[in-house]
Amino acid sequence: MEIKSGINETSLVSLCKRGDTKAQYVLYKTYSKAMYNIAIRMTGSKENAEDILQYSFTKAFMEIQKLHDENAFGGWLKRIVINRCIDETRKKKHFFTGYEAISEQHKEIEDEIDENTDPELVHRLIKKLPDGARKILVLHAIEGMKHAEIADKLQISESTAKTQYFRAKQLLGKMIKGLENETEKISERKQVNA
Repeated sequence: MEIKSGINETSLVSLCKRGDTKAQYVLYKTYSKAMYNIAIRMTGSKENAEDILQYSFTKAFMEIQKLHDENAFGGWLKRIVINRCIDETRKKKHFFTGYEAISEQHKEIEDEIDENTDPELVHRLIKKLPDGARKILVLHAIEGMKHAEIADKLQISESTAKTQYFRAKQLLGKMIKGLENETEKISERKQVNA
């Protein structure tokens, strides 16, 4: 990866291993926004996301000697962020459970999310999902993790991970549909009053 300053990522990581704070700052500026976005999508809280971001960079720079492939800093940092988000959730024990497992043939979700839906709206609504649903939705749909991997990381069964993912998608679809219906009603009232 070519960094704005003209120094490549490998060189920056090498400098960080020697304690160069300017190189740390450049890596921080390069990755902080993406890592913050992951944290806020997974936690739904600005304060938690900021804490996780701070923790993750501190841990990465303190343990940078353990990074053997200097080209892999971004992926390594991303794993630190995701693992910290998961750890925070475990502490709070906010997974929503109790839903029956969804069988393979009944996975169709009535309230599919329209591809034309404003991504910013979807991002805001994801933050409103229950913690467990939000985390699994982000890990699977946005970060591309497989259900088995999510189940392993969250210490839940794979069927629970699938159930929570589909439930999260269903909840998100209902929230979007509710907003669309509300927008239509407002539009209709404006036309009647015009």
